[in-house]
Amino acid sequence: MKRMSYLAMAAALLVSGSPLLASSSASKTPAEASRLLREVRSLAHALDRDAATLDSYRLNGMDWRTHAHQLMLARQHINSIGDRLGSLEAMRGSAAPWQQEAIDSIVPVATQLAARTEAAINYLNENRGQLYVPVYTEHLGAIAGHADQMKESVDVFLELASTQDKL
Repeated sequence: MKRMSYLAMAAALLVSGSPLLASSSASKTPAEASRLLREVRSLAHALDRDAATLDSYRLNGMDWRTHAHQLMLARQHINSIGDRLGSLEAMRGSAAPWQQEAIDSIVPVATQLAARTEAAINYLNENRGQLYVPVYTEHLGAIAGHADQMKESVDVFLELASTQDKL
């Protein structure tokens, strides 16, 4: 597997407050932030399914190629989420307070998720025949846990916004 562009690196760049990102944030609106959060929710749900499948491999006698395929799917979702979070970070200043809180809540989980996925991929690249050792299976469990946490967090924030709109 090729090395992937990791959300953790993107998050570190975003936190530094690049002036290029700040200049583009003025034209963004809370409606755009909501749209991006809905996309993150959709991707997080797909990632959660992929991560749950991957986590189930801890108990099954799956081949390393099956693990690699599932990790690739997770990586694709993580990178897509990272793209949306990058856009959300860029428009953070013009986002509604609840959206800012959602961004602040989701980015650290996404960063941990990317780091665990990177670690699992690195382990798999170096140890294809040792898939059921604690160091690897802990990565799979953490990926599933962080994916579920992200999905739940985004759901809560979007439900809160929907309820506020109804009131």
